[in-house]
Amino acid sequence: MGSRTLLLLVLFASSCILAQEDGTESQNPSCSRDAIKFRHLRKYTYNYETTTSSGVSGTADSQSGTKFNCKVELEVPQPCNFILRIKQCTLREVYGVSSEGKALYKKAKNSEDFSTAMSKYEVNFSVQDGKQVILYPKEEEPVNTLNIKRGIISALLVPDDTQETSGMDTVYGKCKSEISVGKKGGSEVTVSTNLKTCDQFTPNRDYVSPVALFKGLNIPLSTLVSSSQSCQYTLETKRRHVTEASCTETHLFLPFSHKNQYGMMAKVTQTLKLEDSSKTNNREFADSKFVKGLALEAAESSSSNGDAVLENLMELQKASSSSELNQQRANRFHKLVSALRTLNNETLGPLVPKLMQLSSPITLQALTQCGTPECFGAILQVLRSGDVSPVLSDTVTYALGLLPSPCTKRLRELLNMAQYTQSRASFYALSHAVNNFYEDRSIITAELRDTADFMSSLIDNECTGDQDKTFLTLKAIGIMGNVLEAANPQIKSSVLKCVRSQAPSYDVQKAAIQALRKMSITDEARSALVQVFQDGNSPVQKRLAAYLILMKNPSQSDLRRVVRTLNKDDNEQVKNFVASHLVNIQNSQAPEMQELKGKLDEALKSSGVPAIVSDFTKVSKNYQISKTVDIPGSGENLGAKVEGNIIYDFTGYMPREVMLETTLNVFGQSVDMFEIGVEGKGFEPTLDALFGKDGFFPDCTTKALYWMDGKVPDKVTEVLYKWFGVSRQDEQNQDLKKAVLYSMEKLIKEMRSSDAPEAKAYLAILGKELGYFKFGDLKTLGNVMLKSFQSTQNLPAKVDI
Repeated sequence: MGSRTLLLLVLFASSCILAQEDGTESQNPSCSRDAIKFRHLRKYTYNYETTTSSGVSGTADSQSGTKFNCKVELEVPQPCNFILRIKQCTLREVYGVSSEGKALYKKAKNSEDFSTAMSKYEVNFSVQDGKQVILYPKEEEPVNTLNIKRGIISALLVPDDTQETSGMDTVYGKCKSEISVGKKGGSEVTVSTNLKTCDQFTPNRDYVSPVALFKGLNIPLSTLVSSSQSCQYTLETKRRHVTEASCTETHLFLPFSHKNQYGMMAKVTQTLKLEDSSKTNNREFADSKFVKGLALEAAESSSSNGDAVLENLMELQKASSSSELNQQRANRFHKLVSALRTLNNETLGPLVPKLMQLSSPITLQALTQCGTPECFGAILQVLRSGDVSPVLSDTVTYALGLLPSPCTKRLRELLNMAQYTQSRASFYALSHAVNNFYEDRSIITAELRDTADFMSSLIDNECTGDQDKTFLTLKAIGIMGNVLEAANPQIKSSVLKCVRSQAPSYDVQKAAIQALRKMSITDEARSALVQVFQDGNSPVQKRLAAYLILMKNPSQSDLRRVVRTLNKDDNEQVKNFVASHLVNIQNSQAPEMQELKGKLDEALKSSGVPAIVSDFTKVSKNYQISKTVDIPGSGENLGAKVEGNIIYDFTGYMPREVMLETTLNVFGQSVDMFEIGVEGKGFEPTLDALFGKDGFFPDCTTKALYWMDGKVPDKVTEVLYKWFGVSRQDEQNQDLKKAVLYSMEKLIKEMRSSDAPEAKAYLAILGKELGYFKFGDLKTLGNVMLKSFQSTQNLPAKVDI
């Protein structure tokens, strides 16, 4: 019995060891044995070789490139967990081409440094569900060496050969690949990939001047380059690990190619050959909080040496002051711009004051044509210094916000500018850059979260802070509302508090309502909008703003509440506008309105629409014209809609708001072509000042008639006097220029009085609001023009403007 018991214990212990070696006791529930081809408690040693070459194939035998060899160790301490070590690397570079057309290589001068850098750090990584690769690199490892190791890892992992396409991570993200299996027991696998299908394959052009005539600032090259990869794997018959792998990646520049195989080409070839497989006892695998994916990262190429920039600027100054060196200016300026493009923020920031002190005109020209995010930041740094006029500062800031393909660095710089100078230009620039970034990448970054937090902080306390700044903030939120909501969902709650509050000005309350136009209209938002619309004590413009936002996507119950309120409302302006809007929806042919039209027909079954007053000079009304035509042979249609709003209240005879919008619907997609709107109050005194008795234009006309008397034929003069109803008895001998100047001064003085109008105008093109213009801007412009006119005429000012 004792010998039998001992034998059973030995057999049990052996079976446990075998089970652990086979991976049956994997503690990783996401580990798939079928997808991972390597046995744990083993170390695999490969010979790895990579060759990169570029040139023009099919022409002269000239090419450039590099080759390196390394020993690669892949240790598997736990199922699906790996340790990658690189040893004994040798770097070679092309020095010529043989008579057979093959590249000749020699050992590179920095081969030892390259080997040391590659061997310095090992990389731990794991594979979850057979597809997702998670790296745990050392924080100190440079991005360029880590990218090389990513390529090795990607070449070692074979996708599941039971699928036609694979979702396994690669250095270019997840790709759609064609997988074919050979006949030799399935030990040969071929994977072919069009790299354009990979979700993180984004080739870019280098930075160029944003003011260049032909520019390609960060524009993707995917449409100009054909990129493909083909990998052949040979697997061990029993355990299915990789014994040999060969991957060829080809990039062909299509505009200068022939038959899609000859022309400007770059090629990368990787080979892996198994040299040894041995057992190990190491079961330790250390992951960390420093986690990265398998996709390649952009290596930071900026340097920290500003001496070259200072040297080029000083040389350029010498060339500018010497006629003999004048011909070198263009070449020297190009070197200055190129040197600026290599600097990072840590170097360029402290360097800018020195450059500006040496030559501010040359520095500003060079920074403008540099094109890197660091140079954009340097331009904004100069603008924040206070040495530049506010008008120029706003112009440059706004232009930077409109540049295409913004990156996170540019977002950060524009956010810093908006925080430092809270102006219309900085806020609109930031809004447009945020929108463009999110449209390009559809990701939320720290810069977007910080922008949302900044905007939210400005409307705290229910928008009761500085009303002009709050109004501007809400306008900016409205432009990028969907992005801010994705970055910080709480910002919509802050906006709704401003909508419900009675403390802010009516302009701010209305702007808060319009700030919701790009956000998701939830039940909470619908309830707030309906309450505003039903509040008979609220101003007409605020109620109608809430109604128009609500009608972008109303529920059936919302429409029933709107109809009930409409039939009981005593406000004729609100009643007439809403009734005309509902009738226009019923009569609309626009494709995008058909779903809303069906909901509205259902809501109006129990009660009709009140009668509409058509007098556009007294009553608010919505105007719509829509037309749809079929496109022959396509089965699609083309639709166009023109919509206008005229909104009055009971305080004057001028409309308080006028809007015109055009929309184009092509192949089921609705595009807002342009929208222009003007809103304001207090126009009546200004109109009287302009056209009333003793107003600017009648007064100037009278003086002009007296001035021209005797200088044109008498019959013409007589007709003009009768036409304008002016008597010739009170002849004036006053100098016309002085008279017009006096009338202009009088007009501006009246416009600055308490009865002067408050007005704003805005313009949106292709759904993007470009900004708004206040009537106060016109007064400022008038003051500048008047002072300029006075200085040119050398006349003393009669009024302190």
